[in-house]
Amino acid sequence: MIRFDRDSQQENLNIILQQWSSVKERLQHGYELKNKEVHSYMLEAISLYNKLLVEASGTDDFDKIDLNKYEVLPLNGVERYEFIVMHPSHYAAYRQLNELFEETKKKIARLRIQNK
Repeated sequence: MIRFDRDSQQENLNIILQQWSSVKERLQHGYELKNKEVHSYMLEAISLYNKLLVEASGTDDFDKIDLNKYEVLPLNGVERYEFIVMHPSHYAAYRQLNELFEETKKKIARLRIQNK
């Protein structure tokens, strides 16, 4: 298992979450206007989620093969992540990614408290 790194810098995690917030706004706007740019925004958002997992776990690289080993990954995270990667242009993938960010953020907070 790739454990949560309680020494991970909260500041770095916050930067990633702020970047997600910015991309999320562009995605919402893009889906409202049926903009073709959403595909590239989703790829950027997926990359941010990968960075969040790496930063929270204190690892050097993202391990897509052993995704289920990340302690911070929420329930059904692997299946949801695979759906997102396979269908990045779908609105449902955006909704799932948004939920993954929210649930991962909560899990990081819970693990941080438990490990004090």
